[in-house]
This record gives sequence, C-alpha cells and structure tokens, in this order.
Amino acid sequence: MRDDYAALRDNTAVAKLIELTNHLTKEYATGAPRDVVEPLLLMLAPVAPHIAEELWGQLGHPAPLAHGPFPVADEALLVEDTVEIPIQVKGKVRSRITVAADADEASVTAAALADEKVAALLDGEPRKVIYVPGKMINIVP
Repeated sequence: MRDDYAALRDNTAVAKLIELTNHLTKEYATGAPRDVVEPLLLMLAPVAPHIAEELWGQLGHPAPLAHGPFPVADEALLVEDTVEIPIQVKGKVRSRITVAADADEASVTAAALADEKVAALLDGEPRKVIYVPGKMINIVP
C-alpha cells in the first residue's frame, strides 16, 4: 500500500482499503477491534484526510492524524500456510486439493491421485503426472 501511494496509484490503494473494510464488516458484525481500525484510518488519511481526522479524534487521540506513523505490515503474517492446487485430467480442471504450502511433489501427487473425482476418471495408474509447484497438477491417463 505504501508503494501504491508513492507511485500515485491512489485507485489501487483505495481498492485495497475497500477490500479490507469489506472483510472487517463481514468478520466483525458489532465493530472491529481498535488495533485494526487505527491502522485503517492511518492508511485512509492520504485519500480522505478530513473524515480520517474526524474519526481519529473520536477514537480519543489528541494529536492530529497527520503526525501518525504509516502502518508497517508484519511479513511473517503474510505467508500462506496452505495452497489450493487445481487438478487437471485430460486438460480440464476436474477437482481441487488443499495442501501445505511447502508440500513436496510426491505428497501432492499422492493427494491428487487419492481424490475421488480424479480416481473415477483414471483407469489404473496414470501415464504421466506433471506438477507445477504451488500452481497446478496435470494428470495424463
């Protein structure tokens, strides 16, 4: 988001803020926690300074929002634990499996071949299995 503002891509930054707001609205029906709302206001301030300043004051901050630091993301929280892999049989996506992000090719292949939909399409062992790590697996019967 910081890069979007630096490159003057305000539309992209606003789209990301809308995405975050939509997620918070779905996740917290009665109101989002303060430790989530404050960074949201700090990120909103460059594109909507007046409303962001007003809401910042309503949260009880005596200092102006303009002097607040821009939030920094925790890189450790941005790493996905699992990944969804589409399974292609005869060139069409037939199923999807969810595996650990660091799963090796053998375990992903085993999980794909064990899938019910895929097993129904195969007559015994496949001739070829092509695995693109983290992206997809293609099975040629």
